[in-house]
Amino acid sequence: FATRPQWMALYTDDDVIRIDGNRVEPRFKPDLCVDFLRSCDYVGALWARAEVYRRAGGFAAHASTRFYDFTLRVLDAVGADAIGHVADPLLSLPVSPAVLISDRDAHAALAAHLTRNAAEHTIRPGALHATWRVEYQHDTQPRVDIVLAYRNRLEFVEPAVDSLFHHTRWPDFRLILVDNGSDDPDCAQWAERLQQQHGERVLRCALGGEWNRAAAFNHGAAHSDAAYILFLHHDVQFLAAHWLERLMSHAMRPDVAAVAPRQARPGDGTLDFSGSVFGLPPGIGAPETDETPLDYPGYLGRLQTDQNYHLLNSACLLTRRSAFDAAGGFDPAFGLIGAESDLSARLRAQGRLVWTPWVTIAHYNDDSPPLEGRSEDACIAEMARLQAALGGQRNALVARYVAPLGRDGAWNPNLRLSCEDVRVEAGCAVEWHAIPADVPRIVADPVTGAGEFRAIAPLRAARRAGKAQAAIFRPPSLDVRRMSSAMDLARLEGVDSYIVHNPAVSEQVTLLRQMRTHVPDVLIVAALDDLTTAVPCDSDVFTQWTRETRTHMRRCLAQCHRLVVSTEPLVDFARHMIDDIRVVPNRVEWARWEGLESKRRTGSKPRVGWAGAQQHAGDLALIETVVKHTHTEVDWIFFGMCPPALAPYVREAYGWVDFERYPATLAGLNLDLAVAPLEINPFNEAKSNLRLLDYGILGWPVVCTDIEPYRGAPVTRVNNSSQEWIEAIRAHVHDLDAAERAGDALREWVKADYILEDHVDDWLKHHLP
Repeated sequence: FATRPQWMALYTDDDVIRIDGNRVEPRFKPDLCVDFLRSCDYVGALWARAEVYRRAGGFAAHASTRFYDFTLRVLDAVGADAIGHVADPLLSLPVSPAVLISDRDAHAALAAHLTRNAAEHTIRPGALHATWRVEYQHDTQPRVDIVLAYRNRLEFVEPAVDSLFHHTRWPDFRLILVDNGSDDPDCAQWAERLQQQHGERVLRCALGGEWNRAAAFNHGAAHSDAAYILFLHHDVQFLAAHWLERLMSHAMRPDVAAVAPRQARPGDGTLDFSGSVFGLPPGIGAPETDETPLDYPGYLGRLQTDQNYHLLNSACLLTRRSAFDAAGGFDPAFGLIGAESDLSARLRAQGRLVWTPWVTIAHYNDDSPPLEGRSEDACIAEMARLQAALGGQRNALVARYVAPLGRDGAWNPNLRLSCEDVRVEAGCAVEWHAIPADVPRIVADPVTGAGEFRAIAPLRAARRAGKAQAAIFRPPSLDVRRMSSAMDLARLEGVDSYIVHNPAVSEQVTLLRQMRTHVPDVLIVAALDDLTTAVPCDSDVFTQWTRETRTHMRRCLAQCHRLVVSTEPLVDFARHMIDDIRVVPNRVEWARWEGLESKRRTGSKPRVGWAGAQQHAGDLALIETVVKHTHTEVDWIFFGMCPPALAPYVREAYGWVDFERYPATLAGLNLDLAVAPLEINPFNEAKSNLRLLDYGILGWPVVCTDIEPYRGAPVTRVNNSSQEWIEAIRAHVHDLDAAERAGDALREWVKADYILEDHVDDWLKHHLP
């Protein structure tokens, strides 16, 4: 309430907490949806300002509907726009609310609410437990003009019209046929017969030019003088006689601008249209329509209850004529795709948009262009033109509404946008939705363990310092890339910069291009920490990169504003791919290492060790002879990987641990000397000195390969010959006092310039506009 003075009341998401403490059944709710609320108590507990509580009359006596009745009375007192929604499960309940509610009491509370709003009604049972259906009753049955636009495709148009006349019992309707340039003579003959058969109930008009459904709909509307107009695609069929009564039951409500029915796919009878959500594939999509049976409840029961949406990309759209005129009609710029989405988005200024499952029509999704009568070459050329035009119109539609509808309140921000089924966005928590702050907002897409050092840890440090807020799209596993879209960024709201880690996948090119187009105010920063075009062939990650990696990376970087790398060799690599390149070295996060102590001289022999991941097989091969020659002089300790050839000569070997346990586990090795061998190759020359930082923060002296990333540090560097390695190791273990001083010097070197928390401002400078 403190940060949202316009909210007079609010509700939150919730879940159920079991006796064993487990939290289950999370309810990630939409923003206030009046028709959904009139179908079930999805809101639950409501917080209200004291004066609003008093104005609404407090709680009712019926315990099972106390909150439902209160929510409806608050809605009547302050209006829908004054009831906010915190999209976070802040409330845990002992049992699902639907178990406790009484239908009789809920119907009474709903009836009182509808009566206060002067809405004549009948309340009927819903399709699911603890749901209900409101039938709005009206005294009149005004005329409805049904505008159907077509160009050829008689095999779809004729059944659509036949079903219309067969299944429509609304007494006063007229069909306006708009022929947008048909060249099939059968279409003209059929239309003539139809008009002779139905007389004044059919009005024919023609529109020349290229096929443009939006222009054809406008042309039909211009010939209408009815109070209500229904715009119909040519490839639908009506299935029940009550369809128009039920749509008009909503359309005649004074607070409704448009209504659309549920659409089903012929043949398998699965759900085709369930309302529209901005951001779902392919930019504006219908939720839960992937082979979904019509009787499927849907998440929170939304597929079986009336809903309000911000868009209705429907093949059957009914609107008040006055609302249509006020919205300016259809935009011919969307003549091939998205005309209904664009119109309905503008209709929202005139009233609510309603999707109802209580009317079902069949939709054949006839996307074939009307090309009858053309030669094969002409058809091929026209198909290419139409495909390009479709892509352009889809992009233009998204661009038009990405700002006002970037965060579509009909789809909870905790639900993923990348798929049409309902999945929790478990990989990204966004703090600024509930707790906004006047600091930059940064979104990151890390991949592999290196993403921790390039993005996650710096953002964690920036958040602790109060200098930034962060949202991190964490992949489900280290070897899976989570590809964010422009829609993901748009709904996060107010993002200043987006960090994409190691962009080198072909699919990312399109996604990044869409970001540049649809969220142009967001700085796109690529982060690169490895020379991924030169991964050694004996590395276990070699197969993750293809011969086309360089090409893909070049195309990705062309869509980025800036590249931030960890080393100078990476600057040289990318110099001709992008202009703005910054170098920000890897650093250690003090918060994770503070207080850790590695003990010295704990064994009967000096403890010499190595730590690293599975991709270092080639590096460890360099010291195979060294380990074999020295294993009687020192205890070898390996952490993360131990090649089978070395196992007989190693005193202790530990498998890799999760990231949280890594610092303490590494410190617990209690080494007297650490080694860092690297093959001499372009990949390793471009690496950072991160291994030295991990060793150094623990005060370990280091013997390492004489290679670019390790130069400049107070360590002992050697050429990759077994003799030099053996001599350097013996020099350290035969004078442990000197070795300890070398370890102390390395630790001070790390602390002087490689502590992350001391360089937050510098990191932010290179990752913000």
